[in-house]
Amino acid sequence: MKLELLTKNFANWTSGNEIIDNFIQEKQLKHERYSAVFEWIPYDKFIEIKGIGKSIATAIWKEGPLKYYKNDEEWIRSSYKKVTLRFLYDSENITDEFINKVESYLLEYEGNYGISQNPDTKDYILVFSKENFERYNCKKCGDKYEYDYKDYKDSGQCYNDRENKWCKSCHINHLKNNFANWASGNEKIDNFIQQKQLNIKTSYDLIFEWIPFNEFIEIRKGESSVAVWKEGPLCYDIIEKEWMKESSKKVVLKYLNSENITDEFLSEVTVLYDSYGISQNTNTKDYILVVHYKYSKKYCKECEKEYAKLDHNWCEPCRINHLNDNFINCTSGNEKIDYFIRKTQLKINNENPNVFEWIPFNELIEIKEIGDNCLTTAIWKKGPLNYNTHEKKWMRASYRKVCLKYMYYFQNITDEFIIKIELYLTNKIYYGVSQNQDMKVYILVFNNDYFDKRCEKCGNKYENHYQKWCKCYMEYLKNDFTNWTSGNEKLDGLIQKYQLKYIGDGTIFEWIPYNKFIDVKEIKKCDFSIAIWTDGSLYYSTPNRKFKRKSNKKVLLKYLNSSRNNDDFLNKIPYLMENSYGISQDPNTKDYILVYEFGYNCENCGKKYNKFEVKNKSCMSCQTNCENEKINDLIQEMKLNIDYNFNDNIMFEWIPYDQFDDIKEIGKGGFSTVYSAIWKDGLLDCRKNLVARNWRRNPNTRVALKCLHNSQNCIDEFINEVKAYSNQRIDKILKIYGISQNPITKDYIMVLEYAIGGSFNSYLIKNYESFDWFNGLKSLINIIDGLNKIHQKSMIHRDFHIGNILFMSDNFNACISDMGLCRKIDDIDEKNIYGVIPYVAPEVLKGNPYTQAADIYSFGMIMYVVATGRQPFDDRAHDEILVLNICNGTRPEINKQITPTCYIDLMKKCWDSNPENRPFTIDVKEEIELFYNSLDKEFKKEEQHHEIEEQFKETQESRKENLLSIKNDKSKTHTHAVYTSRLLNHFTKNLPSISTVEITDFTSI
Repeated sequence: MKLELLTKNFANWTSGNEIIDNFIQEKQLKHERYSAVFEWIPYDKFIEIKGIGKSIATAIWKEGPLKYYKNDEEWIRSSYKKVTLRFLYDSENITDEFINKVESYLLEYEGNYGISQNPDTKDYILVFSKENFERYNCKKCGDKYEYDYKDYKDSGQCYNDRENKWCKSCHINHLKNNFANWASGNEKIDNFIQQKQLNIKTSYDLIFEWIPFNEFIEIRKGESSVAVWKEGPLCYDIIEKEWMKESSKKVVLKYLNSENITDEFLSEVTVLYDSYGISQNTNTKDYILVVHYKYSKKYCKECEKEYAKLDHNWCEPCRINHLNDNFINCTSGNEKIDYFIRKTQLKINNENPNVFEWIPFNELIEIKEIGDNCLTTAIWKKGPLNYNTHEKKWMRASYRKVCLKYMYYFQNITDEFIIKIELYLTNKIYYGVSQNQDMKVYILVFNNDYFDKRCEKCGNKYENHYQKWCKCYMEYLKNDFTNWTSGNEKLDGLIQKYQLKYIGDGTIFEWIPYNKFIDVKEIKKCDFSIAIWTDGSLYYSTPNRKFKRKSNKKVLLKYLNSSRNNDDFLNKIPYLMENSYGISQDPNTKDYILVYEFGYNCENCGKKYNKFEVKNKSCMSCQTNCENEKINDLIQEMKLNIDYNFNDNIMFEWIPYDQFDDIKEIGKGGFSTVYSAIWKDGLLDCRKNLVARNWRRNPNTRVALKCLHNSQNCIDEFINEVKAYSNQRIDKILKIYGISQNPITKDYIMVLEYAIGGSFNSYLIKNYESFDWFNGLKSLINIIDGLNKIHQKSMIHRDFHIGNILFMSDNFNACISDMGLCRKIDDIDEKNIYGVIPYVAPEVLKGNPYTQAADIYSFGMIMYVVATGRQPFDDRAHDEILVLNICNGTRPEINKQITPTCYIDLMKKCWDSNPENRPFTIDVKEEIELFYNSLDKEFKKEEQHHEIEEQFKETQESRKENLLSIKNDKSKTHTHAVYTSRLLNHFTKNLPSISTVEITDFTSI
């Protein structure tokens, strides 16, 4: 949608050169979300053009750059923008070499605005954001700044060169241009000096020079001669950005053995000392190495104390003495305030050089209120006081815009008032204290940059700096709660909950009265409609810093059928909210409606687009003519269901049986047999790289073959089982690659991802010693993450137990398998109950439908296995008596010596008898991650993490001993304890009539 405007506009401009036009169009088609559009800019759009270098100039671009603002859904120009122009001389002939040269000049990040042309010289011009260009390039020569930390003595020096934008190219060019102005009379020495100058790497490197001997005065001989160098060394001032001589410089003269002047000797001796250059005694003809004098830069010339910052000549004691001597010149008239100001001034240092002072109120002009939290702006006539390290004197920046914060609630000067002030002075942008003489209210004075990261309304830091979003804007939504209602208290609470999570990005989820829709057109009976929403979506506009609506918005209405008298739909809402504006209700059927942003679903059938379809606005389901054969239809459907929103996808295929080698049986159940095999051609998958998506084969892929017995005679059931799997790379869920058929038995085969680590039980037996709490919780995170993804797709597992957990590696990475019993929530067979008795929820055993809450119950049992190393109820027969006990509230015994209290509490929540009391997968995942992070040594912990960590540590040793005892003794498992899935109707058929009767398990006596 964004690029459509740019492509339509191609015909409305031209540079006059096809190659340049193509280059610009290519850049526009690659336009990124937050950057300005790269465009052709007529030269007459620039004013105030000022040259500042051979090929660099600055200008004002009248129209300014074009950007797309998502919330406003508009392209907006920022007029009268300061830009940098880089002239490409001799550019009349446009070649590939020229285009490559242009590419090399472009900024790495945003700030490339476009190309122009000087109508007189015909030279092309690159146009940049002045701010961004000068951040990365020298504004004089245009070369990119280069800084290598290895070339500096410390990170502070490198930081200063970066901060002051020192240009290595300009530095070396200046020295090179000066070669002709001096000579030592010795070619070897001249070459050595020139090479030293060309090897300059930082602004801190001393300039090695030829120094005439008559430049030295006051020579005092000793172990090394000390002298004053009249002209002084050549240096570059990184603040003023100019070359200068530091005259009358004290130096040390080190005489060299003139008979041994070689390149090797000179290199060795100059490495040993910080050297300014070489000279020669005119009488003795001895060469002299001129060495840095240690006191010239290390100590203050006024007080001889060491500088805090050598490169800034900042002497903290001298600065503080100045403030002490001049404090009496300006006073508030209040002893406590004066004492506080004086104390704050004495904290001045090079890192925080702002002088905190008393500011008379009459110094503040043009005072304007801008918020409702005691905030105003003003102009300070005198301006703040700073010490200029170059001029070496105190200076003021007059007529500085400032922010004033009125302290209305502290008219009496108390200790509490002083503490309150100190809380505000936690940054480097404060200037001082003032007082409104009429109101007698004290005022804190800040730099106007105070609002760069703070809300103009309340003064607090923005929650989202990019969006300029502050939580105080939530008051608008809170105050609006009373102006609307859905008529359903639970739904109102849900909508309010999500509104209070809004952080300024995107649209706000809201209740939308049905009468706000016009031109409602049904596209799928009782399922989807298209309409115009007259009010339109509510969003926060960053440029305007207020809430706005985009009226007459085209939307898609998704009807939630049978939701009028059933609040179960509320549990689905969190998984269906993506690209949704809010909820409405049909006044006739009373069914609730989800209102979606238009463009993410097909207009004809309502199906949600995949990423490919969103881009092309094309529905593959509507445009594909499916074949009639059921298996071919299945394969076609699975291919069409590839979700291009995922970076990695798998092509679902028919795989001939002769493609499999090394077939070995690895497991057998009541309904199927599982083999491992090598698929010769291998998996066909799509992986996204930086350029595009590429489909590729992975030959000799190890796979698992699940052969379903008698599946050729129950094709519909086989198809349903296949559809339960996903052919996307979704972590923590076993992937399906395709289907095949045994040519002898004619059984159909599901070709699945192979789990290297094997089943949970076999993996645990191999890894008891390392299966500590940390690795156990890691496995649980993987398992609950996979279950959460199943629930997000509005599905349930129905057969969730330890036998369906596999390990993909030797690093406790678990995943969920056996998706065959998964069904859409509405697609439930109430007659047959399958599963492992200890893992089946009591309401399911009683004949109620499977739900996502039933999966949570099963997860609670998996938590029990992770904690104890034992299967639940492994000491008794799995029959109708156990079923009855479970329905009456019996749960596995918990050993508190091996299980932390926090873990037990979560486990009990999961297997609560009332399914409505069980947590959602998202909530369980958050708690398991909290436990895991508490044990992670690299995680930055808070107080609650330390408390949880202590609970797990207290049980660690007892749990380890328990696991080892189980490993050595397997005889405790009851002979009639069955941990493979089976039909359970035989054990549950009489349950309703006997569910309240106490029954004794005589088999355990």
